[in-house]
Formats: sequence, structure tokens, C-alpha cells
Amino acid sequence: MVKVKRALNQLLSIAVAVLLAFMTLLTIYQVIMRYFLKNPSTISEDLLSYSFVWVSLLGTALVFGQRGHMNMSFLPDKLKGTPKLTLEILSEVLIMIIVALVFLFGGSEFMEVGMMQLSPTLNISMNWVYIILPLSGILIIIYNIINLYETIRKYSLEGKENYQ
Repeated sequence: MVKVKRALNQLLSIAVAVLLAFMTLLTIYQVIMRYFLKNPSTISEDLLSYSFVWVSLLGTALVFGQRGHMNMSFLPDKLKGTPKLTLEILSEVLIMIIVALVFLFGGSEFMEVGMMQLSPTLNISMNWVYIILPLSGILIIIYNIINLYETIRKYSLEGKENYQ
């Protein structure tokens, strides 16, 4: 599981870095076209918007996998042993259910609608833009499963009295 998580982290880090570099270059291009050549590019504007959505959702999955997301830890910090393990498992399962409903189910619905829409400037099917929703949902669920495995493994290695 550690190798899978490491590989996934590396893959997502590279994807996010490439997208950010692409967005930076595209923004520079857009500024030059708009302000210096007085010929604004609508294609670059759409590409920036879609890239921003993609980098945000891929970044969300990456941060979730690194357990860097915001959380309120006042209750888990007070618990130890089996109650803490139970809370962590319930939290991961609840997140998994929400992600499945919003990203997988909702994202699939968006993709169905997107099949009937074309991007006005890029002339591509919008389901290519919306595919990031179920994709990021799958990534988050994979991280969920890895987090559950790591939590249970840590609990079994440390013993229920020492689990903090």
C-alpha cells in the first residue's frame, strides 16, 4: 500500500505541476495578446478555466492523500485506543460515502449532460472537462482505502492501549 500511495502522490504531483506550468504560460500568452497585441484570445480563457478546475480537483485528491486537508482535531486528540480508531474509521467511511455520491454519482450525471454540450470556443464535448469529477472521486476513494489500511495497521502494531 505504501508503494501505491507513493506512486499516486508522485503522479498527481507531476500532473498538478504540469497543469500549473501550463496555466502560467497560458496566462502570459493571454496578457501579451490582450494588452500588447490588442487581440484577446478567447480560447486561452476557456483553457485557463478548465485547467483551473482540473488542477483544483487533482490538488484536492493529492492533499487528501497526504492527509493535509483541514480537520477539527479537538475530539480525536482527546481520544485514545479503540474509541479513536472507531472515530477515524467512521470519518473515512463517511468521507468515502460523500465522495461516492458527489464526485462519482454527481460527476457521472454531469458527464451525461456534458455529452450533449460543446465548449463554444474549443469545440470539444464538455464531458472531457467534466470527467475530472469522477476521476478525482476515484482517486480520493483510493486514498480513503489506503488511509483505512494505514490506520488499522498502525492500531494493530501499536496495540489498543498505546494507540494515539
